[in-house]
Amino acid sequence: MSAAGKSRWAEDDPETEAAIAQRKREKEEKKRAKAEKQRKLAEAQTQQQAATSAGLQSGDGEVNGEAGGRPAKRRRLSDDTGRPTGEEATDATTQQKRSTLLRFPAPEWGPCRHVDNFERLNHIEEGSYGWVSRAKDITTGEIVALKKLKMENSPDGFPVTGLREIQTLLGARHQNIVTLREIVMGNSMDK
Repeated sequence: MSAAGKSRWAEDDPETEAAIAQRKREKEEKKRAKAEKQRKLAEAQTQQQAATSAGLQSGDGEVNGEAGGRPAKRRRLSDDTGRPTGEEATDATTQQKRSTLLRFPAPEWGPCRHVDNFERLNHIEEGSYGWVSRAKDITTGEIVALKKLKMENSPDGFPVTGLREIQTLLGARHQNIVTLREIVMGNSMDK
């Protein structure tokens, strides 16, 4: 070891040494605070014993309002039930304390709209799973894209690829991804 008592491999970084010294000071402060707390607790116990021996006991075994030396019931700090505590409260304040459930109008379940509610304007593109066309909603006049799924790939019902695409489009929220508004149907599964 060197003359200062440090290892020759120890770092001589002043920041590290300052951090170590700060931790030691904090540890000593915690020890002092704990010792002070224990000292105050011991003083309180000796005062309670002195008061008990001085004759502050009542005839039925109660000490300072506590039955049999048991601690008093803890008081509630917060009102979890929503009932007014202590003083009378008006209906308006009790209404504010209660949590209210916000209700939003949800789309109702119903049959799909028919594809005849749209006027096809032009054909855009054909892909592996369907044809995409530009169309105009007759009721609102809004221009939308319609995709007609190819049904010959799945002879036993609705194609799984179409379900996957619908699920992905419903969950996607991006400016460059088309928003799925609704699903429409024709007279038969191939329309």
